[in-house]
Amino acid sequence: MSKNLSYLKYFLILLLLPITSIAHDDKDDRIKFWKEYYHPKLEVHQNNIPEIKISLNKIGPFFQLQSKVINFTLTPEQDLKNNNSWTGYGKLFINGIYTTRVYSEYLFLKEVPVGNNEIKVILSSNMDVDIAHDSKIISDSIVFQFPEYNFAEARSKAFGLSTQCEFSDKGLIARDELLREGLKLSESSSYLKCRHDSQKNTLDPFKNEMTGFQLLVYELTLDSLSKRSLVWKDFESNNISLSVARNKSDLIQKNMGIEIEKKYGRNNNE
Repeated sequence: MSKNLSYLKYFLILLLLPITSIAHDDKDDRIKFWKEYYHPKLEVHQNNIPEIKISLNKIGPFFQLQSKVINFTLTPEQDLKNNNSWTGYGKLFINGIYTTRVYSEYLFLKEVPVGNNEIKVILSSNMDVDIAHDSKIISDSIVFQFPEYNFAEARSKAFGLSTQCEFSDKGLIARDELLREGLKLSESSSYLKCRHDSQKNTLDPFKNEMTGFQLLVYELTLDSLSKRSLVWKDFESNNISLSVARNKSDLIQKNMGIEIEKKYGRNNNE
């Protein structure tokens, strides 16, 4: 019995030798293998090569993705039933992140991130395999800026959001609490962070539309709000006294004014 086991062990070792050899081949070949294993492609061999063209339509406050396909049929009823290169669905990616499947020409998007977004749809077979022609995946993509409003509208919105930091229900409660403690609203890390975020989240996508002076003021303002927020967070954590916090905060604001005047004067001379 032990002899038979020895033969079996020897036989298994012989069987595993080719596998071990493959596993220790060139690193690039192994990476390619695993990429193809986890992201397989289905090559098109028919004469009529599938195509896709996508566009984004605005309907009221919503956005509708339109996917026009040629030589390809969207077949949700055949999901996981076959693996050919002329039927299937689309895979929607927003900024490189998989979002959902596209089973029809029109698809309402639940939300679009703020800023410049790459929207991409890849054709896939019913078995979830990307379709390719000459090893290139068949897809289409567009770049879309959201929100669509212009810089002036964005500035107005940013101002409105900043106002809510004080005059929203939450802001009014926070302001009253600070007043009872003998503090001003600007002597609060949460208020300063709210002001910072209302500016940055709204105006960042429009930095390329700002003049040199506007961009300078914008970036220095964000820097000042961020630094002052940290100062008052230190005070709220009892790491520094009120007088020290006020001195540090005043110095940050003063330095911001000096920096704007210095750089703006230099820009004017240029």
